[in-house]
Parts: sequence; C-alpha cells; structure tokens
Amino acid sequence: MNGKVLVTGGLGNLGSWITAKLANQGYDVYVLTRREKYQIPNIKYKVIECDITDKFNLKHKLDLINFDYCVHCASFNEYFLENYPQVALQINTLGTRNILEVLAQKNIKHFIYFSTFHVYGCLDGTITEETEPKPKNDYAATHLFGEYYVKQFFYNYGIPYTILRLTNSYGTPMYKNTDKWYLVLNNLVLNAFKNQKIILNTNGRAKRDFIWMSDICDVVSRLLDITPTNDIYNLSSGGGYEIIELANMVKFIYENRYYKKIDIMKNDNDKIVYENIFVENDKIKKLIQLQIHDKINDTISQTFDLLELKGV
Repeated sequence: MNGKVLVTGGLGNLGSWITAKLANQGYDVYVLTRREKYQIPNIKYKVIECDITDKFNLKHKLDLINFDYCVHCASFNEYFLENYPQVALQINTLGTRNILEVLAQKNIKHFIYFSTFHVYGCLDGTITEETEPKPKNDYAATHLFGEYYVKQFFYNYGIPYTILRLTNSYGTPMYKNTDKWYLVLNNLVLNAFKNQKIILNTNGRAKRDFIWMSDICDVVSRLLDITPTNDIYNLSSGGGYEIIELANMVKFIYENRYYKKIDIMKNDNDKIVYENIFVENDKIKKLIQLQIHDKINDTISQTFDLLELKGV
C-alpha cells in the first residue's frame, strides 16, 4: 500500500474520480461523506459517514485512524440555493477548519486543498498566482477563507499543504442519479436529451477554462509522490471554450446519434461583450508533469449514455 489517504467529499462529482484513481493506485482510501448515497462500482474504499460541520463527531470518527494524506474536496457549490451563504460558510470555511483541527493531531504528510480560481474575481485577462484575490461571491469568498485556514494550520501545526485553485472540471458523472446536472456541460447535454433543444441563458460568448477530471486525478497522484511545497497553484487546461462552442458540440453529437435536428436558443437580450480569460498553469508545470487531454466530445457521448441508462 502507498499509505492511508482521506478523501473528503470522496463520493462527490470530482471526489469520486479521485477516490477511484487513488484506490486503483494502491492507496488505502477512506472516503469522508455526510451520507453514503452513492457507491463507486468495482472500487475498494472505506466509508466514514460524518458531517464536517460537526467537529465533535468528526474527531470521534477519525480519532483512531492514522492518515498519511488528505485530499480535501468536500465543498458546498449549490450557489443557487436561498441559504447558500450560510451553508457555504459552515461547510467550505469552517468545515475546512474542522478537518484541519482534527488532522493537526496526526502526522499528515500532505494536505491537498481544492480551492477555486473564482477567488481572483476576474472576468477577463490573464490570471496567474500573483493575481490579487478579489472574490465577488460567497462561493469564492468561503474558499479563500478556507485557504487562509490551510496556511494557518501550516504555520501553527506544521501540516504540509498544496492549494489548488481549480477552474471548471468536467467528466461524465459516475452515477446515473447524480444531482450535478446544473454544471455547464452536463446541463447542455441534459437539455438536448430531455427537451430536444438547447436553451442558453446568455448570448453564449462567455469563455471558460475546462479541465478533464482524469487530468486532475493525475495531478493529485503526482503531488502525493513529491514533497509538499506549501504553496498555491492554478489548476487549469490553459485553454478554453465559449459556451456556444460547447452547445454546438452537443448539438452535433446529438444529431448524429439520434438522427434528429435540434435548435440552440440564445438569449439575444444579453448584450454583454465577454472578454477572453486565460488562467495560466505555468507554475504547476514547473513542479510536476502536467498532461492535458481534451475529452469534451467523449464526455458528451458518455453523458448521453448515462442519460439513456437513467431513462430521463
């Protein structure tokens, strides 16, 4: 075995990919989840059911396990819910602190924290790790506060860390009953499959950086093989797609798959001129080998497969 690794949120959208990757590599994987509503097929891991906002129970559940590593993916991302600011603060910020406080009593070799590039608050231009954080929403602010706690526990307790400011991850959900259909690519595919049309809330010209989840998993794996640098890194593809480009890719695959024509309906009232945004990944490339694969088309096809299995 390569050691014991705790993956918080390890049954989530990205966490499930990381759990599968590390388990397949021989790590003794412990998944921390509020409740085990999903199971990753054909993957060996242990489940610890606990809410990270409950520090007392967290300490009780983790007390007797000597973890070597922690990959902290647990996060509340449903920004569209009415009580989001309060819950996000409890989970993304104070939950991160709770995990760190419990792990401070153990000999953790590496704490990997998944933050977000949204902490920069930038809508255009080039973003590097030197760009000043200016969070413009609660999702970004609560993750930036989480970063501060990661640094605090390094200074006070010596927990070695890596902070990854992730752009937009994509990949086919592992479960047919996933609740992550609001994510951009998933939502476009669902729209096409369910409604035989794609409706955009904008003019579609916004450009975003998308990075494949399997590439993210490789980054985590490589980071666990090296000495932590106690630093912050952007994790991006270094490229990007406009939303309208993604919509056209979904449309093309749908029409060739189901032999039906569908329309893309843009919001013509959206007159915003979206600027180009470029999230640099040069810094992490100097640390580890970063391989980027464009799997958008494969993911679209596999997500249609999933929807057929789900029977929407």
